[in-house]
Amino acid sequence: SDGIAVNNYVSLGSPRPRCLDAADANDSGSVDLNDSKYLNAWLFTGGPIPPTPGPYQKGLDPTADPLDCQFYP
Repeated sequence: SDGIAVNNYVSLGSPRPRCLDAADANDSGSVDLNDSKYLNAWLFTGGPIPPTPGPYQKGLDPTADPLDCQFYP
């Protein structure tokens, strides 16, 4: 559902994810459809694990970008 949530945010104007840094799955510095592709590759075809902050690596994003987290438990 994470890939779908990113698609809906980018394409349909769905509510902003609580943590844009985590939604930026490929750590490009922006949230776009490539993040959904990256997540789906990881989940379904053995692609690389998303970098921090992500599902298995909670913490701060080591890459400087304008994205932030409103909330990330």
